[in-house]
Amino acid sequence: MWGKPYIAANQPAHVPYYALKELLAGRVRIICEAHNRLKAAENVAEALAGLANMPAIAGRKKDSAIQTLVNSLRNAYATNPTGGRDDLKREMLQDLAVTVSRLWMNARKPKGVTTVQPLACFNNGRLSFGPAGEIRGPSDSFNCLKTERCAAAAYIHDNPVNLSRLIAALHPDKLGASAAGKSENQQRRKALKELKSTGPTKFDKGRCRALGDAYFAAMCPITSAVLTTNSSDHLPLCAALGKVVASP
Repeated sequence: MWGKPYIAANQPAHVPYYALKELLAGRVRIICEAHNRLKAAENVAEALAGLANMPAIAGRKKDSAIQTLVNSLRNAYATNPTGGRDDLKREMLQDLAVTVSRLWMNARKPKGVTTVQPLACFNNGRLSFGPAGEIRGPSDSFNCLKTERCAAAAYIHDNPVNLSRLIAALHPDKLGASAAGKSENQQRRKALKELKSTGPTKFDKGRCRALGDAYFAAMCPITSAVLTTNSSDHLPLCAALGKVVASP
C-alpha cells in the first residue's frame, strides 16, 4: 500500500512468488496463529497467557502473535467498549479472520503489479476453516510442498558468480557491527554457503526463508529496483550485484 505511488510511476512492476511465500509463512501464519489460539481459549486472557508462555526460541513469532491479539483487542474495545467477554472474543475472531482473508486475497491479486518467477514448491491456494473453526493454510499447510525441491534455491544457484558475491557481501568484515550481529544475516550467509556446497537438490528446504533478502537481490532484473521498507538489510546484497534499492 505504501509503495503504490512508486509502483504507479515505475511500470511495469513485478512481484515474485517468493514474496507471497514469505508472506504466507510469516505474517499470514502469525495472524492465523493468533486467531486459532483465541478460538481454542476460554477467553482473551487465556489466549494471551498461552502465547506469553511460548518458549523464548519462538522469538519474533511469539511477539508478533501477541501484538496481533493486542491490536485486535484494542479494535474490539474501540467498537464495543461495554461488550462482555464473549462479545470481545467473538468480535476479535471475526476481525482476525477478515483481516487475514483480505490480506491474503489482495496479495495474490495485486493491482498494478504482475506476479512473476513461479515456484514449483510454493503452496499457493486459499485459506480455509477447519472443523473446529480454526483457520488453515492452503492444503492445510503454511509451508512449501514437501514433494518439490526448493525452487528459490535453484534460481539463485543458477548464477554461481552472483551466489559467491552474496556470500561475500554477508561476511561479518563487510557489514557494520550491528548488521554483522543480526541473526538473520548470519542464518542467510549460512544458507547461501550450504546452497553453494550442496546444490539446490540437496539444499535443506527448512532454510528457504533464510535466503530471504538474498533472493530479491539475485532475482531483481538489473534494470529494476528492489522496493522495500527494509533497505538496511537489502543494500549490501543488492550493492554486491550492482542492483538498486528503493524505499519510498
